[in-house]
Amino acid sequence: MPTYTFFAVDKGNMTLIQFPNGVSFLVDCRRSENRKSPLEYLESKGVRSLDFVVITHPHRDHLSGLEEVCEALRPQYLWHNGRYFEPDPVYDDWVFYEELRGGKISYCSPVEVRAGQTATIGNANLLLAGPPSPYLTGTTDDENNNGVILSVTSGKSKVVVTGDTQEEQWDVVDFRSLANPAVFVASHHGRETGFSEKAMERLKPQHIVISDGKPAQTDATDKYRRIAPVSTTRENSVVVQQP
Repeated sequence: MPTYTFFAVDKGNMTLIQFPNGVSFLVDCRRSENRKSPLEYLESKGVRSLDFVVITHPHRDHLSGLEEVCEALRPQYLWHNGRYFEPDPVYDDWVFYEELRGGKISYCSPVEVRAGQTATIGNANLLLAGPPSPYLTGTTDDENNNGVILSVTSGKSKVVVTGDTQEEQWDVVDFRSLANPAVFVASHHGRETGFSEKAMERLKPQHIVISDGKPAQTDATDKYRRIAPVSTTRENSVVVQQP
């Protein structure tokens, strides 16, 4: 069964999925001044190469450290949401991400993914539940609301990894394929902006992981704890082996 490591990267996301057949799958990348670098984290888990990198959306807290990781571990594929977004100010890892997304890095093939697409890795079935088609526009944050949402099912167990999805994207997600996950990664680092009563009622997660640093004033951890047991990365990384 796959092993998931939700790294302690403070306010950001970085998840490593290691499949039993040796495939390594990184969802988002985040460098924190107070933690190991993303590359150091991956090497500590025995990762010497990457097969896939998934960037849920190109905000800095999901991208920083990406260039160092890719240059060292040379992923074969980049999955991305297909949208162009230019940060202000522009920073190095975003420039590198755009080169990856544009197919300008020889060792990595970019793949634009959309809701409804599927893939198989070993005995695990992967499903994309976001970004929507067509893209959402005019929302409170169009990048957050057009992010990649990934479900990984192995046997009878399911893990759902989100980016920073907010209410507008939750409103258009097909929950039927995501329901009853063994583990659900709270959107937008466990903040109120990512919390959706509708999503939680439909999904009914058994366990919730919050990737966050010191809680913000908009923290929704207590709301999640009323739904299911919660683990956070505020102190240490969280490791889960899919049952």
